[in-house]
Amino acid sequence: MNIKIGSRKSELALKQSEAVVNMLRSEFPDDTFEIITISTQGDLQRDKTLTSFGGAGVFIKEIETALLKGEIDMAVHSAKDMPVKLPSGLTIGAALLREDRSDCLVCFGDTKIDNIKIIATGSPRRKAQAEKLFPNAEFKPIRGNIQTRLDKVKNGEYDAVIMARTALARLNINNVNILPLGSDFICAAGQGIIAVETVEGKMNKYTDAINNPNVMTELIAERSFLKYTGGGCHMPCGASAVYENGEITMRTFFRDAKTDVRLEMSDTDPIALGRKMAKKTLELSEEE
Repeated sequence: MNIKIGSRKSELALKQSEAVVNMLRSEFPDDTFEIITISTQGDLQRDKTLTSFGGAGVFIKEIETALLKGEIDMAVHSAKDMPVKLPSGLTIGAALLREDRSDCLVCFGDTKIDNIKIIATGSPRRKAQAEKLFPNAEFKPIRGNIQTRLDKVKNGEYDAVIMARTALARLNINNVNILPLGSDFICAAGQGIIAVETVEGKMNKYTDAINNPNVMTELIAERSFLKYTGGGCHMPCGASAVYENGEITMRTFFRDAKTDVRLEMSDTDPIALGRKMAKKTLELSEEE
């Protein structure tokens, strides 16, 4: 059987899709797996900020349409790019390969922290947290794939850019200076996770074989927090869950117009944990 797997065209997306294909080939050597590249709205409109033309889902909508039409059998995404509400009939069948979930500041040469005055990021979540770490810096939006963003820093348009460490690792980028932002800098929900999206009830044999239950539990908890706060790429909102020994511990970050709310809680039910933390977050936000 030939299985068609949808992917964005970026180098990082293809690396992630190839990793999924290698896992599938190992489990199902008698089947063939073909990567189908698809251009998305987020890839095509690089001159605009994400929030100006849709925000959540702009990197996956066209791929999901192909999935619903039966043009592909599975889709591989960075889990953090997926909106909380999926189109009717689609589901996340597998979550896998969570590596370093942290964000970092990336620059070139012998750039010193004190000399970083212009920081690039298109993420309200990253900007909201980094403003506290770099109160004298100016934050400017940036678009483009990983290499494009790095080139803009190297060419002097910005002093540094905030990126996911796992993206740099997966692309084997090591000719840069990586400055950690600290353990209190909360990642995006799903950051570092590769998600495989399918039509409900289809491809279960394949997704069940590669799904990592621990990673899926973390993803469900983080997405539950987003769902119940109404968070997403339009507002500064982050969630980082760790599942160990049957218990999920999650740290969250949320900013509204008035205040920042940070929480840490544990539970054994990922959906209940996300809902409980969202409820408490909104209560604290309203009190300010």
